[in-house]
Amino acid sequence: MSTIADAILAFDGPVPRVVADLRSVEFEVEHVREDLEGQYSDADLEEAYQLVMSNQITGEDFRHLIGQAQYRAQTLFFDDLAVFIFPSDRYDAVFASFDYDESFPVNGLVSAVTEAQAE
Repeated sequence: MSTIADAILAFDGPVPRVVADLRSVEFEVEHVREDLEGQYSDADLEEAYQLVMSNQITGEDFRHLIGQAQYRAQTLFFDDLAVFIFPSDRYDAVFASFDYDESFPVNGLVSAVTEAQAE
């Protein structure tokens, strides 16, 4: 398990729905919340992996275009779901999803992961 995945799972806040280490050619699901086990098929997970990784590659080009060589997290907010993609290497990242409402500690989670990466 990566340092980032460890930091997400150790975070003193909401329990993540799913945490996965994404590598350039494969992924490993590190955590699925108990009430969601069996909800996602292998095909669902593979499709999600392909979509996230294609975004990682094009996102790298975009960051260079706007003069930002590094970012701490990419976030996607839906009605009741928050998704975080934390980069670890050029085409590696950690995916984490959470149930979301206005009280979700976005800055706290990003700070905890950033601090864990700096150690």
